[in-house]
Amino acid sequence: MLTFNNKQLDQLVANFIHYMVDPKHDNGNQLIESDYKNFFHHIDSRNSKSNLNVVISSHLITAEQFAKASEIIEQYHQTKTPFTWCTITIDNNQFEKSFFEKTGLQHFETAIGMLIDLTTFNITNRTSDNEQFQEVTTETNVHNVVEIIKKAFDLSLIDLAKYQSIWELNQEQKISYFTTLMKNQVPVSTGNLYFESELAIIDDIATHPEHQKRGYAKEMLIHLLNQAKKANYHYAGLVATPDGLPLYKKLGFEPQQLYFNVYTMHYSK
Repeated sequence: MLTFNNKQLDQLVANFIHYMVDPKHDNGNQLIESDYKNFFHHIDSRNSKSNLNVVISSHLITAEQFAKASEIIEQYHQTKTPFTWCTITIDNNQFEKSFFEKTGLQHFETAIGMLIDLTTFNITNRTSDNEQFQEVTTETNVHNVVEIIKKAFDLSLIDLAKYQSIWELNQEQKISYFTTLMKNQVPVSTGNLYFESELAIIDDIATHPEHQKRGYAKEMLIHLLNQAKKANYHYAGLVATPDGLPLYKKLGFEPQQLYFNVYTMHYSK
């Protein structure tokens, strides 16, 4: 629905939209509305096991877009239901910021699309007898991932229900390499590598709060990039939050003109 005249960036955006929520949509209980006229993708999880209600859009420009946005936001505002709006654009002008603030949303963060040329990446993981990568192959592994994600991240753009569905889909067809980093048999970090046609896409790199600042996220990222090379990809991509940006740049990722501005519902106490 959102395209940017670049196959790699288009695939990065499509992957972001598809896998930010439960790809099985709780067997139809999570409602998906794609408004192609206004370029809105609305995910309504109020009657599902998922926790994420979100609209993804381009810039809001027309009167009809603003009117439709107001209508959607009011649905959640009336019941004080958690809600997120994410704009994906090729500039960072944030035209909609004042509108969102007036309707009860606050700017949470700006993430950016990044790509890396894997032909120039030649970093290997550090050697440690106490650290091993363990692919997510059981429901117990899935539970470990969810616990790390839940404690490591704000959930404004994360649907915790998606991890079970991704694991189930991987049993049918290998859509991703889903793994945890174990330290002395304890899961400390997570990561996911999606196998798309144009590039490998990295997501869900998170480290448990009790194990942060020890280089585990870096080790996970290096591992996933090498897995992408083994799968014969020439490029990998990700959506970088501000916290991860310095590490990604250090390892060779290049920022793209692709901005993800996230706004979350604010309720006065």
